[in-house]
Amino acid sequence: MMLVATVSSQEEIPLADKADLIELRLDLGKFERLRSGRYIVTLRRKVDGGRYEGNEEERIEQLKSFAKKVYAEFVDLEQSLGDEIFKLFDCKIIESYHNFKETPRYEVLKDLVESKRGDYFKIATMGNSMEDWRKLAKLLLEYENLIAFLMGEEFKFTRLASLLLGAPMVYCYVGNKKAPGQFELGEMIETLRLLGLRP
Repeated sequence: MMLVATVSSQEEIPLADKADLIELRLDLGKFERLRSGRYIVTLRRKVDGGRYEGNEEERIEQLKSFAKKVYAEFVDLEQSLGDEIFKLFDCKIIESYHNFKETPRYEVLKDLVESKRGDYFKIATMGNSMEDWRKLAKLLLEYENLIAFLMGEEFKFTRLASLLLGAPMVYCYVGNKKAPGQFELGEMIETLRLLGLRP
């Protein structure tokens, strides 16, 4: 399991030194003079919960050039993008699906996972009931390379539980919280240590 620290500024990067991967949120801040590291490059559109509101072609070009600049291990691409976009990247891809209103039916989510083009598939949906978590838990038990959790403070536990069900990585924050329900990196490390899952 890999711990991902999401950072929104240059200043937060040193706080992520205990993470396995650092997610650079290019839509939240500027990054310069980066030291070598294991990076996920993300430039999230406003419609997907980010702050980028510019031209889509420019967004993809920014992702491409920045991923090459930092020798990114991963780039995050939204599930709604066309096949041709996925072919533009040489690094590994996390294909992500966000839904801020609801968690769709299990069959819909299953189709998304089975149609994945990336190396990993990420599902982050709004939780409205425990039934929503049951859908994601079932998927986690059935598919590999799947990251899946519910958003919101009430469903914070699903981020930890997803690891126990086989998710390859979990997103945490350092500095400022990036999303409701996120664990702080140190909090997650200590929780996993108490469970005997991390030294």
